[in-house]
Amino acid sequence: MPDNLPAKLTKAVDGLMYPSESDEPFDVIQWGTAGPTNAKEQVDAHVAPGRKIESVPLDDFFGQLTESDDADRYKQLRALLEKNLTNVGAFRVAGAGAKVDVYLIGQSKAAGWVGVHTVSIET
Repeated sequence: MPDNLPAKLTKAVDGLMYPSESDEPFDVIQWGTAGPTNAKEQVDAHVAPGRKIESVPLDDFFGQLTESDDADRYKQLRALLEKNLTNVGAFRVAGAGAKVDVYLIGQSKAAGWVGVHTVSIET
């Protein structure tokens, strides 16, 4: 892949924890070019049926992290996503329990649908 975006994302989230009731690490996702043509439909195609998908404005997602100890790293992650991806979206995917999957995903010309995933524990 010419832009090596998945490797750049892996480096950007290495050791970065998403703050919730249980701080959780991020992992990089790469879903290729097939399937739906928008980010929400891509998430829907990759999660278990029946889960509620909520779109979150990027300003809201990253805004809640500006006071964290890793605020600068989150700013860098956002810049990396916005510079290298189109149709970037943030999504919360809730099921029946306290676990909420969080996806930040967009389209890359070289790598297809790429982004990061983490978990938020909310009771």
